[in-house]
Amino acid sequence: MWRVIPQARGFREHALLRDGSWVLLRVAGPDDAPAVRDLLERVSPASRRLRFLGGVGQVSLAWVEELCQPPDRDRACLLAVWGEGEAARVVGVGNYVALPGRNTAEVAFLVDDAFQGRGIGTLLLERLAGMAAGQGLVGFEADVLAENRLMVEVFQRSGFQVRQALEGGTLHVEFPVSGSAAAWERAELRERIATANSLVPLLRPRAVAVIGASRDPDSVGGMVFRYALAAGFTGTIYPVNREASSVHGVRAYPSVESLPEPVDLAIVAVPADEAIGVARACVRAGTRALVVLTAGFAESGPEGAARQRELVETVRAWGARMLGPNCMGLINTDPRVRLNASLAPELAPRGRIGFFSHSGALGLAILSYAAERGLGFSTFVSAGNRADVSGNDLLAYWDEDPETDLVMLYLETFGNPRRFARLARRVSARKPVLCVKSARSSAGSRAAAAHIGATAQGDVEVDALFRQAGVIRADTLEEMFDVAVLLAHQPLPGGRGVAIVSNSGGVATICADACEGRGLSLSGPGVVDLGPLSGASAYERAVLEALSDPSVDAVIAIFACVAGCDPDAVARAIRRRRRGPSGGPGWPNRCCCVGWASRGPCRWPGTSAPSPPTGFPSRRPSRWRGPPSTRRTVAGLPAVPSSSTTWTPAVRVVWWRGGWRGPATGRWSRTRRGSAT
Repeated sequence: MWRVIPQARGFREHALLRDGSWVLLRVAGPDDAPAVRDLLERVSPASRRLRFLGGVGQVSLAWVEELCQPPDRDRACLLAVWGEGEAARVVGVGNYVALPGRNTAEVAFLVDDAFQGRGIGTLLLERLAGMAAGQGLVGFEADVLAENRLMVEVFQRSGFQVRQALEGGTLHVEFPVSGSAAAWERAELRERIATANSLVPLLRPRAVAVIGASRDPDSVGGMVFRYALAAGFTGTIYPVNREASSVHGVRAYPSVESLPEPVDLAIVAVPADEAIGVARACVRAGTRALVVLTAGFAESGPEGAARQRELVETVRAWGARMLGPNCMGLINTDPRVRLNASLAPELAPRGRIGFFSHSGALGLAILSYAAERGLGFSTFVSAGNRADVSGNDLLAYWDEDPETDLVMLYLETFGNPRRFARLARRVSARKPVLCVKSARSSAGSRAAAAHIGATAQGDVEVDALFRQAGVIRADTLEEMFDVAVLLAHQPLPGGRGVAIVSNSGGVATICADACEGRGLSLSGPGVVDLGPLSGASAYERAVLEALSDPSVDAVIAIFACVAGCDPDAVARAIRRRRRGPSGGPGWPNRCCCVGWASRGPCRWPGTSAPSPPTGFPSRRPSRWRGPPSTRRTVAGLPAVPSSSTTWTPAVRVVWWRGGWRGPATGRWSRTRRGSAT
């Protein structure tokens, strides 16, 4: 992202390229002259001619040494570096030099032929513009051969307000270095695309290696390899073990270098003091993503934190992404992938929920609980220490993922709250984002720091962040799953009008108190007491009457099982009447099965989808609010336009402290009464 960089000296940043790989951006120094000259000699004659606006056989060392001088107000040189140590090489260079008597500078770039078209030139331009702005310069100028199509596109697609003039065969370009709205928008788009692409080798690999796979069934490597095989991964899995010839009947290899093909993903299950060496071998062999299950890094103290920094530097230096360390892995249930790279014994149920968890063990327990509630997942990710891949990265991926309709997060801290707000605001405009944020107290913050090595933010700040970003906050995990079941299986109500149908006056009274206490209003028939011995036909008539009233946006049906009751028959009757006129999703309703829910999930007969059950009528009946509109009001609130029948980008519905909240833009769509989407 473009930003003002007031101090260019010492600048160093890893940035994602268009294809999702990392590159290191840093300012040049005198010691970099040989590496820069090597780049100039390595590129093709055509690239040198385009850079220097004419044929250049060789560039003098004196010119290169002048280029690599430390930055000051009038100059800066920025390098793009790939690899580490002796294998590191400069794959791109950009620089600016202030023009005499003017408050602008001339800018130029050169990118290794093998790395052209991956976004290096754009990244160099953005960072150089930030450095120039930090030194008080107001604009850049450049002369480009008209045939240099790639460089012309870098300027034109940068988002800066470019002015250009063609003089002979040379294009003269001028633009301000300040970050215009268009520059921010383009940079954000590039960042989202790069982030989503960077996670493809992690979440959708074609070949996987388990480093540390073992015959020992109780070892981490043994379990993760066994679970990956059992999940039916559609690609190839290689066990890597220095001593075993085979693991679980599959031929083993002594090292990642000896594998018959480069793998997209390596699952690392070795001791912490071996993890860096293993990671280096993997990325140098072409691996593009790693899952490091090993503990003993930042969560273990200063020595572990230093080890973690070295691990991240190693992985990023070779353009790879890493999940962990100290994590439980990831799952992708897509039938085209079926990847279980985790310590979960079974592949999670297939569904359309993307789940991200800071806590590994808790995340695995949540998978089991979610299956009991009838929820399925597209992807599950346990981040551990979040040294590289974070919840922000997953938000960017799920924003573009057609297999994910609902995002669930268990967070303890934020690494980059500003980026989270920006991404969550975008995602929640199309898909609900549901979150439990722990570490709310001082004791909880200390506990989070102890097991993931990060510091938690204050709860007031987090509350404001969620409100601004449109995130649905749940106070507990139980509440999060209640809301998730509603979002996954129920249409959304269009207002706060509620009717209550019950066979118990006492239970209905408790429910009415709970509704009014949370901002809902009793509308239409209000509370309908059918009597204790009422059966399915009475419920069907009462629910139909309630839904026929235009002021009713949702119905709460409460059934207290008395004597020889038949709850399935009652559920079938309610289900028939909850459908819309065309047999579509119809109107939202809440099933309260008093004295029955404890016997098992309250499901609609004939389907595996739950009817968001609750055992007691006072359990979190929450209000919903519609957006501003000029149309008629429903129970004192404006209605929303009825047009769309799908969840569109113009939609955002937020459950926040028991309330449905619309987007800041006020843009909503709606399918039919009581079924806003």
